[in-house]
Order: sequence, then structure tokens, then C-alpha cells
Amino acid sequence: MKETERADAFYRYSVRCDRATSAKIEAAARKAGVSVTAFVQRHFDGILDARPNAPKLATFDAARFDAVAFSKRHHVALMAAKLWCALRVHADENGNVQRFQTLLAEDIASDQASTGRLAKTLIDTGLLETVSKAKMGSPATYRVIGEG
Repeated sequence: MKETERADAFYRYSVRCDRATSAKIEAAARKAGVSVTAFVQRHFDGILDARPNAPKLATFDAARFDAVAFSKRHHVALMAAKLWCALRVHADENGNVQRFQTLLAEDIASDQASTGRLAKTLIDTGLLETVSKAKMGSPATYRVIGEG
């Protein structure tokens, strides 16, 4: 077991907020398809993961996304293009997105095993980065790389 995986190597922090803020956080977590704890953890992880000079992603319009043109332009399968679009839709302004494989599979009308392979394709082509790997009860976090 690695030193960083030991239970006593983790620290717990508390967050205080009013009832209205708590309700907003709960709603945002539901919308993201994760638990409130995972949602807050993702935000906490992003504090140190944020690249200060990283360009912010431009506004994305999924309705205007041309998956066929994207797949040709980047030499990836059409389903990989659809996965990139689904990830981009859920990404924050820094390009970070955390979403369970089951939800990604639903987003692109595919099976879970395929989404993993497609994500690897996007990583290999430089269109996606892994920020953190999936852990029990918590999905992987990716950073979607913009096209421009």
C-alpha cells in the first residue's frame, strides 16, 4: 500500500454555508450526476489542479457541433467525437468535467466499455487529459482540451 493511500494520510475539512447555498450545491450535484460529497470534493480538487495560465474554454453550443467534421479533423471515430461533445457540454470554464461512465454512456447512446476506450482515444490524440482516475463511488475527472 502506498503511503498516500493509508487512511491516516488523509485530512478532512468542513465547509460552512447557509441553507440556500446548500440547496444550490445539492441541486448542482444532482445535475452533475454525483453525490454532494463528490461534487464538493471535485471543487476542492480543482483549487490546486487549476492551471493559472490555462486558457478558459469558449462558450460551447452542442447544437452546432458537427461530430462528422470533428472526427475527420482529428482522425477519431465518430463515437469519440460524440463523447468529446458530451464531455465538453458538462465541462466547467477550465475544461474540467467529472461524470460517471454510466452517464457518459447514456449521453452518447453507447455501452460503458466503449466510453472507456473512446476516452483513451481522445487522450491519445491530445483532446482530453485525465485529472484524476475514478475511485470507489467517485467518477474520473477529465480536462477537455479545446480545439482552438
